[in-house]
Amino acid sequence: MPASADAIVAIDDLRKCFGNVEVLRGINLKVGKGEAVAIVGSSGSGKSTCLRCINRLEEPTTGTIRVGGQEVTGAKVDLNLLRQRIGMVFQGINLYPHMTAVGNVTLALRKVAGLGKAQAEQKARHHLDLVGLAHKADSYPAQLSGGQQQRVGIARAMALEPQVMLFDEPTSALDPELVSEVLNVMVRTKEMGMTMIVVTHEMHFARDVADRVVFIDHGAVLAEGTPEEILVSPQHQRIRDFVTRSRA
Repeated sequence: MPASADAIVAIDDLRKCFGNVEVLRGINLKVGKGEAVAIVGSSGSGKSTCLRCINRLEEPTTGTIRVGGQEVTGAKVDLNLLRQRIGMVFQGINLYPHMTAVGNVTLALRKVAGLGKAQAEQKARHHLDLVGLAHKADSYPAQLSGGQQQRVGIARAMALEPQVMLFDEPTSALDPELVSEVLNVMVRTKEMGMTMIVVTHEMHFARDVADRVVFIDHGAVLAEGTPEEILVSPQHQRIRDFVTRSRA
């Protein structure tokens, strides 16, 4: 992270064990305000587990995580407030099928942010407009493409005005022709100044959009640097092999 940047997310010696298996082995990472960091690596390397520890969907075994200067790994942390400050978009598209697009976004604003019905709906429609779905606000998930559903998920998270957005393989469940529409919304999200941590297998997104790339291997950070350093001219043979396979 550039020395001049404010650390919105600071992870120190994060470890996570499932039984006797250590999945994360001392992750250290700082993410600056407005920075987009792509986390890449092979399946099973611990990328998604790291992301899920940040908003406490997984409980860290040891280590500390701070968001906006406040520790989020303490026992007395208000998880509802924490998850309002940390937006997350998942691999799976988790919309309520019986609610319209605006209903899905409004629900989060009312239940989590405590807004009234009219204010929540106004804000929900505004954020659906930001992801290019104003015309689909009253459509149900079954009437939307997978890409449109994922964009509703982004609008839902963004509407809570989080300090940081976490994206966990947001395009992995989509047909190839729908991937670009979600990536385009993520690019616009970055251009709006949102701090983003993105676990992705979309190497062109990591190369062209991310400010920094972190390569996780077997639960540890093997290397981090600019997209050029990590994905174009990698120094580690392990990363060169990964990049070659990704291009195949």
